[in-house]
Amino acid sequence: MMKINFDEKKQHQPRRDGEMKVSYAPAKRKIALFRWYLILFIVASPLLYFFGKMLYLLLVVNAPGFVSLEKAVINASLSGVVEKVVVKTGDIVQPGQTLILLHDPRLDERKTILEAELQTLDTPLPPTGSNVETLLHDRIDLARDMVSYQEEQLQQIRHLFEQGAATSAEINLAEAQYNKARYTYNEAQSRLSERLENLRKDTLLPTTQTEIRTKRIEAELAAIDKQRKKLAHVAVDRSRVLDVYIKEGMVISPGSSMLLLGNLEHAVITCYLSPKYARYSKAGKKATITFPDGRKIGATVQNDAGLAKRLPGDLASPIGSRDLMIVVQLVPDQVIPSMLMIDGMPVSVRFHTAAGSLFQQ
Repeated sequence: MMKINFDEKKQHQPRRDGEMKVSYAPAKRKIALFRWYLILFIVASPLLYFFGKMLYLLLVVNAPGFVSLEKAVINASLSGVVEKVVVKTGDIVQPGQTLILLHDPRLDERKTILEAELQTLDTPLPPTGSNVETLLHDRIDLARDMVSYQEEQLQQIRHLFEQGAATSAEINLAEAQYNKARYTYNEAQSRLSERLENLRKDTLLPTTQTEIRTKRIEAELAAIDKQRKKLAHVAVDRSRVLDVYIKEGMVISPGSSMLLLGNLEHAVITCYLSPKYARYSKAGKKATITFPDGRKIGATVQNDAGLAKRLPGDLASPIGSRDLMIVVQLVPDQVIPSMLMIDGMPVSVRFHTAAGSLFQQ
């Protein structure tokens, strides 16, 4: 028969027996329990991974993407020689900033010719002398005197012919000389009239033909200046220079591509969504954009997707396949920081799902 005595004091101090301290070995039940849980976890890990993966796919829809700037190609409006390329790849340009200067030697040559002609027209004409008019008047007076003289001679010959002292041949000769004198007189008068008419036209020329020609030259010079302004290409929007296609000294023709700009005020996010998540490619769907530095901003699908492409190699994983994906464009809900506004910047797009929204709430 065993006798057991209960000591309340020893119950509260089980490691002491009277005044002596008694050390007990640690219990082994915790190690056994840990081993049991470890074995259970190893056995159930495939099942846990499967359910975790299903839950993740239910809550999260991810898609790789990149920042895409609205691109604009700067083409040459006129032919010419590239005088100066003011910008380089990567530069940020502001509206009105000069990008490229072209030079057209033909415009400069034409302008020089027109300016010289305009200067000639502006120079006053030298005064017209009266020596020619005086000479013509003298000829008219002489011709008039000759007509009078030949007329008197003709009258005398006719009088002699009536008296039988002159022949008909002499009368014919006198008439011929008289007619010649009258012709000379009329010709002198005609030359004087022509000279006076020319003088009148020369007097009217500065106010008629000269003014018309001057206006035409001024209009052509204005057109040349307008064309020369087109040779200086400027930026329209705040943009980043993505590529430069030309070099200084190159001869280019109208329509030649010179620069590629990316509009910093119109950036979109382009992502590649798996076809099984096509319902998230509708306009108005919300998503969160995660940048490489961890920054996140909201975005909205711009339009219903209507294009499928293979996943670009830059976005595909090293061991993944480049399957056909739905191309989705999203508009950021806020301005992308300038340091991240880089065309082609890789991002991660997480679409908002109904289950994910409930989980977040």
